[in-house]
Parts: sequence; C-alpha cells; structure tokens
Amino acid sequence: MRRLWRLDAHVVAACLIGGAWGCADRAADPGREGDAAVSGDAVNSALVTPVHVRVAPAGLADLNRETTAAGVVEAFRTATVAAETHGRVTLRSVEPGDRVEAGQVLVNLDSERARIARDEARATVRSREIDVREAHNELKRGRDLHAREFISRDVLESLHFAQARAAAGLRAARAQLAAAERVLADAEVRAPFPGIAEHVHVHEGDYVNPGTPVATLADFSRARIKAGITAREAALLAGVGHAELTLDVLGAEPLRARISSVARVSEPATGTYALELWLEGIAEDARGGLREGMLATVHLPHGGSAARLTVPSAAVFRRDGAMHVFVVNEGRASLRPVRTGRSNGPVIEVVDGLAAGEVVVTDGQFALRDGASVIVED
Repeated sequence: MRRLWRLDAHVVAACLIGGAWGCADRAADPGREGDAAVSGDAVNSALVTPVHVRVAPAGLADLNRETTAAGVVEAFRTATVAAETHGRVTLRSVEPGDRVEAGQVLVNLDSERARIARDEARATVRSREIDVREAHNELKRGRDLHAREFISRDVLESLHFAQARAAAGLRAARAQLAAAERVLADAEVRAPFPGIAEHVHVHEGDYVNPGTPVATLADFSRARIKAGITAREAALLAGVGHAELTLDVLGAEPLRARISSVARVSEPATGTYALELWLEGIAEDARGGLREGMLATVHLPHGGSAARLTVPSAAVFRRDGAMHVFVVNEGRASLRPVRTGRSNGPVIEVVDGLAAGEVVVTDGQFALRDGASVIVED
C-alpha cells in the first residue's frame, strides 16, 4: 500500500502541474514501472508539458498616489493672558466672542498706587540729575584749583569719586523709574496679538495677583491642521510642499494648505508621526465657522515623480520568505527572486531583480515550476 500511495502522488502531481488529464491509464497500473522511473516521468511531464499562462511586460510607471489622513483643526495661536501685577479690576473692556487687535486693553487694574510710585521715581531722578550737575561743577573747580596748587591730589580724587557716586545714583533712580512705569503699564492688561476673546476670566471688582488668568485669546486668521501618519507616508512626503484638505464647515471645495513639518519621532501612544499643515488665506466670513477640534480630511500627495519599474501586482508572490516572479523567455518560465517597493494596488514597483521589457507571468503561476514550458494566452 505504501508503494501504491507514493506512485499515485507522483502521477497526480505530474498530471495536475502539466495539465495532462489523460494520465488515468498510467495511474491505474502503478506496477508498470519502478518508483524512480515514475518520479522522473512526473518531473519531465511538469517541465515538458506546456502550461497555459497569461503574461505582461515589466515597464515604467508613475506610482504617485494619494492617501487621506484625519486631521484636527487648531487655532494658529492661542494664549491665556495673565496679570503681571497685583490690583483690583476696575474695568473689563471685552466680552467673550469680541474681536480684539494687538495691544488692545482687555482689563484695567487699579493704578493709583502705581501712578504715585511713578511720580515719586520721577522726582528722585530729577534730584539725582541735580546731584550729578553739582558734582560735575565741583570737579571742574577742583581741577582749576589743583592746577594752581591750591588743593592736594587727594582732594581732587575725592571730587572724582563724588561725581562717580552722583552718576551711579542717577542710574539707579532711572532704573527705579523704569520699574515704576512698567508696573503702571501692567495695570492695563493688553492683547498680545489680534484674535477673538474666547474667555474672559475676571470681572470688575476681582482682585488679581501676578499670574492670575485674565482672558484667553485665539487667532484663526490662520489655522493649524494636525494629523498622524505612518512612517511610510512620512517618507513619501519628502519634497512635497502642499496638500489639499476639506472641511465640512467651509464646504466641499478643497483647500490648499502648506505642509509645515513632518515629525521624525513617533508618538508613543499611537506610533504615528505628527504632520502639521498651515491653512492660510482664510476668508473673513469663513473664520467664524472654524472651531478647535474640528475634523479635516487631509489628502496627501506622495512625492517622487520619477517613473519606476513596475509589474502587475498579480505577478509577484512569496516563496521561501522572499518575493518571486516567473519570467518567460523562449517559451519557458524561470523562477526569479525580486525586491519590491511601493504599490498603488494594480501594479507594484520592482527595485531589483528585473529589467524593463522582461515578460512575467500574471496568471497561472500555481501550475509552474522553474524551467517549465509555457503557452502564452492572449
């Protein structure tokens, strides 16, 4: 029984591979020849009996393609403006939703004490300026007296020191005045950039300290779109400057956005790479519809416009851990390992192992062995 099974297996394999469906008589009489003879006939049948296949040539093709990624809208700039001095709120100048300009006053703090300190510092500066002029005149007279030998060298040096002390006192007074003026200016909390007052955190009568949040501003004159992409997509974006995206709130019309950055370090939580785009030139009437957290569909064009050697994806198969194709030449199919690259679905790039114009099998590989005869079908 063991011998009969081995014989049947070889015969059936030869019949299936070679397409020789008329092998029934031979299979019925396994004792007609020895095992070695039958095995050799099966191999020869597989190699000699032609297999009907379909083929296609390897050629150059443009593999540029477009994928999409889900992006999240963010304001181009946001800031929580905080008080830089202490005081009581005397005036709240903006309300949530108000548009503000750079430098516009958001909140006024009680500035009476700061104004008094500023005036006192100014008076001190004037006093120190007088001290400097007086010390300068004393030094000038001392030089004349020393030249006529009416005073000693030590006295003249003391006059020099007095002038230096007066000058230092003036510098200190001016620094105190600058600090007082800064405190007075800080009593008016101003917007650092133009935008929308999203939140106003204080009311008239509230007492604030340095660091107390006053208002939150958002600038939607431009918008940031942040998305996560794979390492392969990140590599294919090299040299690409712009991408298109769509936002439901702005209609179905595609918007052109500039690719600002593609991260080189992946996010630990997702394993994706951060992509940031800048959406600029937003129409005034469209800005009001933008909200942080809105979803955008980002259409990513892949760079690298050079044509690449490709074959139909159906021609490539894996065997022994590597990718292979069957190359047809003079009526025979040769098994050849290849190294593949990008794919857009219908075709796949062949990086190594194949030359342009070579013909590969696209249908019928399952019945082929290395060196098998083939008949090419239309």
